[in-house]
Amino acid sequence: MKNFLLLFQAGLTGCLLFSYVFVLSNPEQILPVIIEILKIVVLISIAVVFVNTLSFLIIDFWFTHKQGKQPSKLLKFTVSVVLYGIAAAVVLQVLGKDTTQFFTTSALFAAVVGFAMQEPLGNLLSGVFLQINQPFQIGDWIEFQALDGMMVEGVVESVDWDSTDIRQKSGEITYIPNGSIAKNLVKMAAAGNVYRMVDFTVPPNIPPNQVMDIACKALINQPPANVNLDKPLFARMWSYGLEEINYKLFYYPKNYSEAETHTDPEIRCRLWYALNRAGLTTEYQQSEKQHLLQLVNAVEFFRDLSLEAKSLIIEESKTLLFDREELLDNQQLFSGAMFLVVSGSILVQNELIHTSEGNITIPLNRNPQNDYRASLALKPPVIEQVSVQLAKYIGPVAFSLTKEAAKTAPSLYSLYSTLSTEIHNPQQREEFLLHQPLAPTEELIAGDFFGEMSLFLGQPLPKIKITTIEESQILGITPNALLSALDRDGIAISVIAEQVSQYYHTYLSGSLQELPADMLDKKGIVEQIQQYFESRMALNLRS
Repeated sequence: MKNFLLLFQAGLTGCLLFSYVFVLSNPEQILPVIIEILKIVVLISIAVVFVNTLSFLIIDFWFTHKQGKQPSKLLKFTVSVVLYGIAAAVVLQVLGKDTTQFFTTSALFAAVVGFAMQEPLGNLLSGVFLQINQPFQIGDWIEFQALDGMMVEGVVESVDWDSTDIRQKSGEITYIPNGSIAKNLVKMAAAGNVYRMVDFTVPPNIPPNQVMDIACKALINQPPANVNLDKPLFARMWSYGLEEINYKLFYYPKNYSEAETHTDPEIRCRLWYALNRAGLTTEYQQSEKQHLLQLVNAVEFFRDLSLEAKSLIIEESKTLLFDREELLDNQQLFSGAMFLVVSGSILVQNELIHTSEGNITIPLNRNPQNDYRASLALKPPVIEQVSVQLAKYIGPVAFSLTKEAAKTAPSLYSLYSTLSTEIHNPQQREEFLLHQPLAPTEELIAGDFFGEMSLFLGQPLPKIKITTIEESQILGITPNALLSALDRDGIAISVIAEQVSQYYHTYLSGSLQELPADMLDKKGIVEQIQQYFESRMALNLRS
C-alpha cells in the first residue's frame, strides 16, 4: 500500500512538472501569478515525494530489514520532521526567500513556547533519546519503577512522541511519560533472549539423567507455540529431599508476556503427562480391571484365552495417559506393541506411505461394536471425472482403467493412488495427484486398537500422524505379555498366528486401508509370526 502511494505521488508530481514546463514554454498566454503559484506547487510536490521516498528507505528498508527491528511511531515522526524541515529550507532557498529572518523570529517564538511547554517537550526529547539509545524494543518485556514506588510491568506496545505504551498482564495499557522512563529504573527482558524456569518434582529414587531427558523430550517432541527452540532448552536438579527432588526446566519464550499466564501452565501439564507415562509421578488412578478385561476380551485375537490369561496380559502391559491434542509417535509409543484405546479418542491419518519396500499404511482396527463407517461407494460421475483427468496423461485407455480400478478401490483417495502408478512421468504424476482428496482419517475410541502387526511381526509403526482428540488412555500390549498369556493356557504360537493371518487378510480386503505392496499370503504371515515369537522366547531365556 505504501509503495502504491509513493508511485501515485511520483506520477502526480510528474504531471505537475510537465504542466510547469509547458507553461514556461508559453509564458505570454499565462498570468505571472499563476506561473509563480504553479512553481510553488511543483516544488512542494517534489519535496513531498523526496521526503516520503527517503523516509521509506530509512524506516522500512534500512531500519526494519537491516536492523531487524520494528520502528516506533516516534521514530517515524522524528525522521519525517527532520526531512520536512530540510525540504522546507531548500524550497525557500529555491524561491529566493531569506531564511535568516525566519529562523530568528522562530527561535524567539520557540523559546517562549518551550518555557510554557517544558514537560511535554521534555517527554518528546526523552523519546528521541530513547530511540537513539534504544534500551528496549517493541515487544520487549520491561519492569518500570515509578517515583511513587509503584511497579509497572508488561510488553512495550509502542513508543509515541510523548509516552511509551505498556500492555500489562491484565491486558490494560499503561501510558508512561518518556521523561519518567529516562529518570527512573527500568528492567528489561528482550524478546526471545531471557529464559524462564518451570519447577517440577519427582520421587528421589529416579536417576536424574532419566528425569531430565524425559522432561526435555516432552517439549522438543511437540513444542508449545511460544517456546523458542532456537535457544537451548534444558533441565537441572535444583534441590534434594528425602521424599522428593525438585527440578527446574529452563526455556526461552518467544513472547515473554504470555509465558507466565499461558506457556508455563501448558509446560507443567505436558510434563505431568510425560512423567506419568514414565511412572515418575504419584500413581494415577488407572481404569478398573474389569473394564480392561472387557476391552481385551473384545479383541478377537484374545477371545479364546482364559480369564486368567487375559488378566496376565493386562498385568504385564503398560498403560499410557495422553493429554488432548498430543502427538503420538515413536517417542511416545514404545516399539513392538499393539495399542488398545481404553478411554478417550484418537485421530489417525490413514495416509498411503511410499517407501522403498512398497506402499504401507498403519492398520486401523475397529472393534466391531464400534464400527460405524459407511460404505464409500464411488459414484459414476466421480469415476467419469477421474477418467477425464487421467486421460490427459495416458490417453483414452484411462476410461477403462479407471472403471476397473473403481471396482476394488475402497475410497476416492485410494483410486487416485492406484491410478497414479499408470503415469510414468513424475511431474505429470504430481499434477494428477493434485486432484486427490485429503488422506482419510479415522477416529478410534475405547475398544479400538492399532499396531497389531508391531505386536505379531515386530514391524515398526508407519510414520503417519496420530493425535489425541481428548485426554486418552492407551494400553500397550507387549510380546512378553502375550507370551505369558499363551503359556498360562498352554496355547501354541501357531494357533494365534493362524487367527492373526485370517484376520489380517479378511480385514484389509474390506477396509479403507491401502493393501501393502509386499503383503504376505496366509502361510507366510504364520511363518513370520512363529519365527518372531520364537526369537522373543529365546531372548527372554538368555536374559
